[in-house]
Amino acid sequence: MREFSNNTNARLPVLFLLDASSSMNGIVRGGNQHILRQEYSDGINWNIVTGDNLVTRMDELNTGLQRFVSDILADPLAKLAADVAVITFARTVATVKEFGPIRESDTVLKISTSQENETLLGEAVELALAELDSRKRTYRKHGVEYYQPWLVVMTDGVPTSARHRELEGRLKELTAARKLSVFVFGIGRADLSELSCISPGRPPMQINDQMFPELFAWLSRSVRMVSMSVPGDGVSLTPLPEDVWQV
Repeated sequence: MREFSNNTNARLPVLFLLDASSSMNGIVRGGNQHILRQEYSDGINWNIVTGDNLVTRMDELNTGLQRFVSDILADPLAKLAADVAVITFARTVATVKEFGPIRESDTVLKISTSQENETLLGEAVELALAELDSRKRTYRKHGVEYYQPWLVVMTDGVPTSARHRELEGRLKELTAARKLSVFVFGIGRADLSELSCISPGRPPMQINDQMFPELFAWLSRSVRMVSMSVPGDGVSLTPLPEDVWQV
């Protein structure tokens, strides 16, 4: 494959698994807001509102994702190391970006909110693990070194199936063997007790849904730190900025 012949640097596979269920249309800010009605979605009752200049969680997430892309492109070493895939999930799963380097064309990368009001988190994580395994086989086939893979999960609401609980043991084994690093970020009213099943090694983190750019900037800095190391070495990432946490 051309991407491996042109760049023989060690790769850091990063798979973003992003909630695209209808609850990601939740409003984080805007003027003159008025509640029209309530709707039940993803296990939670939501207020349906109208107003001026409304900004949704998905709008903020997209701003953060574009920040990540710009930061990686601006760093020569991180650009060579980062091997990024983006997958969204609701009731169904969709691949937005297949594994590969960040390119200039990715500056317009954007996630759309699904009309589906289910959050099949476990099924999505299971697919993500299969994609990461496949990518590692590709590295080995082409003789490319790689760092411990990252699975970055961002979700709001409550999982609408129990499959994520069944994956707890497998995820613990992978992280204990240093074959996977999992970062789980709860958005809004996400149920952290449920998310803990897929977050071995570190607790899931409740994130301020107006601080996605800062969160993605931290992720891009962390990619840079890993890219400066040798595969197999442990890397201590800097703590998240305090204002990223949900207050």
